Amino acid sequence: MSEETNSPNLNEHSEPVAGTAQMPVGIMVILTLLGYIGCYKVDELNANFSARVHAPFGSADEVASLAPSEEELVFGKGKILYANCQGCHQPHGGGTPGSIPPLVGSEWVTGNPERIAAIVMNGLGGPITVKNNSFNNQMTPVGGAWSDEQVAAVLTYIRGNWGNGGARVMPEEVAAARATIKEQGKTGPWTVESLKAAFPEE
Repeated sequence: MSEETNSPNLNEHSEPVAGTAQMPVGIMVILTLLGYIGCYKVDELNANFSARVHAPFGSADEVASLAPSEEELVFGKGKILYANCQGCHQPHGGGTPGSIPPLVGSEWVTGNPERIAAIVMNGLGGPITVKNNSFNNQMTPVGGAWSDEQVAAVLTYIRGNWGNGGARVMPEEVAAARATIKEQGKTGPWTVESLKAAFPEE
């Protein structure tokens, strides 16, 4: 063999060695800067509400307009709570002829909100006239353990449903009714006479 062929350094490479290699600082700075700029632009443009991402909405204002109002949320909460009432007054609010008064078109429902709140909290017994029809039964105080917000919600649902057209009942109105009940030391169900005396028609 020739001397060139026997040379131990001919086309020889060093054995691979396990370890770590650090990324150049310049590349790290560039990548970090690009990431920051990208995030900033996405946040600034809000993805530009691209139809491919946010269809079918065209703007943030349009999305916000679809959120339910506070009154709608209260109405929905009242609808859920009304499940405690519909066993007697029925899902349609029509009551039971000759036995349970209707809530639909009832002057008691659309009248003084503090008065109807007092009925929900303490119940009502004895004869009552609703829409020129007489009833004589006992209403249990279904809302006796409810908060002011819960009583207000169910009354808002009842007053605003089935064409009643009543205004929303506020928790402050329920609190005022509760204060009157406490002031009078009332613990049992109302009669029509005692109810009218405590809560005159507005």
